Amino acid sequence: MAEGTGESTGGTTNTETSASVTGVTMPEQLVGGETSSSTKETEKSASVEEGATGQAKTKEGATGEKKAAEGEPKYDKDGFELDAEGKQKLDGEGKPIKKPDTEKPAPKAPAEYAEFKLPEGTTLDEQSATEFKGLAKELDLTQEQAQKLLDFGGGKIRAQVEAPYKLWAETQTKWQAEVKADPEIGGTKYESSIAAASQVFVPGESNPFVKDAAEATALKEALNMTGAGNNPAIVKMFVKMGNLLKEPGSLSGNPVKDTGAKLLENMYPTMKSEQ
Repeated sequence: MAEGTGESTGGTTNTETSASVTGVTMPEQLVGGETSSSTKETEKSASVEEGATGQAKTKEGATGEKKAAEGEPKYDKDGFELDAEGKQKLDGEGKPIKKPDTEKPAPKAPAEYAEFKLPEGTTLDEQSATEFKGLAKELDLTQEQAQKLLDFGGGKIRAQVEAPYKLWAETQTKWQAEVKADPEIGGTKYESSIAAASQVFVPGESNPFVKDAAEATALKEALNMTGAGNNPAIVKMFVKMGNLLKEPGSLSGNPVKDTGAKLLENMYPTMKSEQ
């Protein structure tokens, strides 16, 4: 019995050992060993991949820096851009390309402009002066530069303003010379012609041209202001009108007693026949 029991116990022990060997219950050492090896291989693979990615990124960054460096223009000691061969680059006009000035120059315009000297014969009101100073400030002009601009512009404006007056004065002088040289009313006849023309400005009952002193004054002012009083054609007309106003045979220039209708008939003899 004891031996049988021992065999039975031994058999039981062998059966458990056999069961363990067949893998029903895996030994702890074996399981732990396989898991550790697999984990190491995975970590090694991940490490390799991470390293490869890092190298790729490093290469990519280097390439980007190289491209950026290649894209930056190079300049010589004089500040002109160079090409790949180290020669100066030329623009469309064949001129060397200068390095752009990135530094903002200091303003040349003063904080406040002093009073400017105006060109002779010109004036500048306060508002215009303020506007000019603002323009000079915007253009960043120095006091001297702004003064030159004012001198140039003022001179041009003055010339343009004076031009019509100069032409008017020259025309008056020319007309006066033509009247004095006219064969009908000029020469030795000039003084008597002017005396006759002046009769038009003497109011009288038989003067149909001006009824009173106010009208005579207004007519004179109009002729003087426009300069028409010097025009040869106008002077001739006034001489004829004045001759009609004088007494027949009189040299005194006193107004005649003829009616206005009679005077107009004498001036325009064809008017009656046409009616």
